[in-house]
Amino acid sequence: MLKTVKQSIAAYDMLRPDESVLVALSGGADSVALLRVLCELGYPVRAFHLNHCLRGAESERDEAFCRALCARLEIALTVERIDIAAAAREQGSGVEETARRIRYARLQEAAQGAKIATAHTADDNLETVLFHLVRGTGPKGLAGIPPVRGQIIRPLLRVERAQVEAYLALLGQDYVTDSTNADETYTRNRIRHTVVPALRAIQPSAAQAVARLGDLLRQDEDCLGGLAQECLAQAARPDGAWEIAPMRQAHPAVRARALRRLLAQSGMPLRDVTAQHVLALERLLESENPSACCALPHRFTARREYGVLRLMREENQPTRPAVPLSVPSDQLMWEGSVRVSVHVLENNEVFYKSFNTFCVDCGTIDFVSLCVRTRRAGDRIRLTEKGGSRTLKKLLIDRKIPRCKRDGLAVIADKTGVIAVQDIGMDCSRSPQGGARIQIKIEGY
Repeated sequence: MLKTVKQSIAAYDMLRPDESVLVALSGGADSVALLRVLCELGYPVRAFHLNHCLRGAESERDEAFCRALCARLEIALTVERIDIAAAAREQGSGVEETARRIRYARLQEAAQGAKIATAHTADDNLETVLFHLVRGTGPKGLAGIPPVRGQIIRPLLRVERAQVEAYLALLGQDYVTDSTNADETYTRNRIRHTVVPALRAIQPSAAQAVARLGDLLRQDEDCLGGLAQECLAQAARPDGAWEIAPMRQAHPAVRARALRRLLAQSGMPLRDVTAQHVLALERLLESENPSACCALPHRFTARREYGVLRLMREENQPTRPAVPLSVPSDQLMWEGSVRVSVHVLENNEVFYKSFNTFCVDCGTIDFVSLCVRTRRAGDRIRLTEKGGSRTLKKLLIDRKIPRCKRDGLAVIADKTGVIAVQDIGMDCSRSPQGGARIQIKIEGY
C-alpha cells in the first residue's frame, strides 16, 4: 500500500518532498490509514476533524477518537463542531449537500493555503462512477473522482478498501465505524453492499479498471476542453457577447463544452446546468429567429441578437417612465443612464449634424406634451420624404436592433407622435422649415 500511495503522489504531482499537508480525519478506516501512511512517508501532517453533530453519542465518540489518535501520534489537530441539520434547515438544502459544502469550506480555512488530503479510495471511485452512471452522466461524470482538484489531493485513490484494512491490521491500528454506512436506504450504500460485490464476482479488479477508465477520460476531457476554449476565444467579443458562427461550426462535442464554459464564465454555477440547458442553447444557436431567447437557471437568459449570443441575468427593473422635456433645458438624465440635452438654436447659429443629434422645427412641436419615453405600440416614424411612415417596431427589426435593447431606446415625442428615436433618426415632417429651431441630443444607454 505504501508503494501504491507513493506512486500516486508522484504520478499526479500531489506533494513535493517534505511539503506539509492537512488530512481530513473522520476517524474511519480510510482517513486513519491516510493519516498513518502520510506520516510513514515522512510528510509533515496536520489533521482536521469536523463534528457534524448528526449522530448523537456516536459523533462524540468519533471526535474523542480523533483527539486521542492525534495526541498519541503527536499530530496537530483542529476540531470544529457544526450542527449540520440546523444549517441545512436554515439554508433550505439537503443534509448531505450542506455537510459537504461546510466541510470543504472549513477544511480550506484550516489549511491556510496548504494541500488538503482526503481519504477517497478506489472503492469510493467505483461507487461514484456507478452512481453517476445510473443517474445519467457524460464523460466527466464517468471519469469519477479526480486525483487532484485545486488544493485537494487524494493519495488513496488507487488503493482498495481491503488494502486499507490490511494495512491498519498490520499496524494494530483501530478506527471507528459510521453506523449509517450500513443503512441501505441511501443509494450509495446499496451500490456498495449489493452492486459492487456482484461486479467483483464478475471482475475482481473492477475498481482498478474503472480507475484506468477515469484516467483515459480525463485525458480526452483535457483535449476537448482545450478545443472548447479555443472556440470560445474565437467567438468572444469585446462587449462580453459571443459570435454564434464559431460555435455553430464546431464539432458537437466541442460546442457543448464551449457552451458550458461560456455559462461558467458568465457566473452561472455549473452544478445547476443540465444536459437540457445545453441542448436549449444549441437550439438557440440554430434558431431561424434572430431574436430568440431561452431561460436558464438563476434568472439567467440567453438571447440571440442576430449573429450574436448574449448571456445576461435578468433583473426586475421597472419600465422607464415618460419624462417631460422643458425648453430651454441644458441637460436631463433619464433614469440615470441616458442623457438628453435640448438647446434653442439662434437664427444664425449653425447646426452640426452628428449621430443622435436632431434639429427640429419648433412649429411642429407641442411643447406642453414634449417628453422622452420608451417606445409604445403603434409608434410610427417617417424618415425620408420619398418613403412612407413605418411602424417603429418594424424599423427596429429591419435595423437589427436586438430585442433586449429596443425597449431601452429613448423616444422623443409629443402628443401628435414620434419626433425622433435614438439610433434610428428623426421624423422628416419635423425638419426645419425656416422658423425657430431646437437641437435635441441623446447620449448613453
